[in-house]
Amino acid sequence: MAFSIVSRNILRTSREILERNMAATVGALQQQLTAASLPPSPTHSDCHRLLLVTGGNGAHPLLWHQMPTAVVQAVRKYSKKSAGAARLRREEESDSDADSDDEFEQRRQKTSSKRSERGDSAFWRRKMRTLHRIMDVNHDGVISFDDFSLLAKRFNDLGHLTPEVAAEFNDVIKQTWEEQFGEITPYNLVTAEQFLADLHHRLNDKKMAKRIGRFLPYLFKAVDFDHTGHLDLEQYKLFFRCLGLTEDDAAVSFAVIDKNGDGQLSLKEFVHLGRQFFLTEDDTKISKMFWGPLVADH
Repeated sequence: MAFSIVSRNILRTSREILERNMAATVGALQQQLTAASLPPSPTHSDCHRLLLVTGGNGAHPLLWHQMPTAVVQAVRKYSKKSAGAARLRREEESDSDADSDDEFEQRRQKTSSKRSERGDSAFWRRKMRTLHRIMDVNHDGVISFDDFSLLAKRFNDLGHLTPEVAAEFNDVIKQTWEEQFGEITPYNLVTAEQFLADLHHRLNDKKMAKRIGRFLPYLFKAVDFDHTGHLDLEQYKLFFRCLGLTEDDAAVSFAVIDKNGDGQLSLKEFVHLGRQFFLTEDDTKISKMFWGPLVADH
């Protein structure tokens, strides 16, 4: 008796579920029939028969003839549309996955390119060897803080910097040495290869790269003896004499970097070219002549 009651309850529950599903199917079929201007909507009994035909899972082809033609056409059209929509969703998801993979690869390549370091070209290394030769004021093959101090003294001795600006210049020289090469001792000697390695590190550190060439405005002001804010060829020759280079080298370099040929080099141009010498690996940039002719390739 109890088993019979449970069975009836289960059947009643199943029937209610099937009727709810059937009601949803009726609504979908009505929309399809209305859009296609088909005969009147299938009745509840029609859908009940349809449910019996399909068995709720799969259709039995031999029983389709028992259904009204309008119902059969609507069901087939609805099924095709649903299947097409599902296939489109799968294709879109597949395409989305492919696009996602492409985007991931693009981001990976972009990140990889960002990680590639600057300062690895032979041209850049040649420029830095040129600068090492200039900074080696006493020509002993290495750079020490004494070389930095001697170079700063040459520009200060010109007497074109105010005492306050000269003090700032000396502080910047000291800070540059400590940031780039470490402690100030007679035993801290920087070879050409170490010089290249240290500058390479600075070039690829965003914060340190921004500070490259902080001393350049002081060099400009030291040789701008008439305080016009522009250097002419004679003042550029003075700049080269302080670096230990010849006036002929100055004339060649000035002819190259004076791009507009007006015979003047502003402070902004001077600093830009001096910084670009450190930062660029493009051998077509005129900044390569800022510190004079480059040393021969090794």
